[in-house]
Amino acid sequence: MGCGSLKIQNLHVSQSKSSTIADGGANSQAPGQERSRALRPVQLRSNLTEHERRRTQRVLLRVRASIHVALQGQAKKFDVATLSVNPHGVVVIMNQSLPAHTEVVLEHAGTKERVACKVVKPPRQMAEGYHVPLEFDSPAPGFWKIDFPPSDWRPDEL
Repeated sequence: MGCGSLKIQNLHVSQSKSSTIADGGANSQAPGQERSRALRPVQLRSNLTEHERRRTQRVLLRVRASIHVALQGQAKKFDVATLSVNPHGVVVIMNQSLPAHTEVVLEHAGTKERVACKVVKPPRQMAEGYHVPLEFDSPAPGFWKIDFPPSDWRPDEL
């Protein structure tokens, strides 16, 4: 393929009640019938500890905000944008890194509401800036002015 050309192929999977991935296609079929496999969501077991599992679903949402922080004894303000939000915190994009456990105040640019939070772990440097994970000092589900999915919602329920 030359540079700039892309070939896309369609994948078609027909569904059949007589054979599924889950049962390995063990159901019998009449002679001469073509066997097809239906794709079904499979519940995967996670080896994550309870502490490592997310408390709530993250929602991808771009919101302008500001971070207020004291660095080396001086008050600083950074304009940021959110990547993902949840009632317990946010991941923001910044043009500089902040050390883990740094205490900050996040200000929603649209509402001017503020919430105290801290940097949860070291930021990751990406092409657009540093991805800084922040955790609120206490849950603030109304801070983002959106409705979050229920805590028991799972993507395989679509």
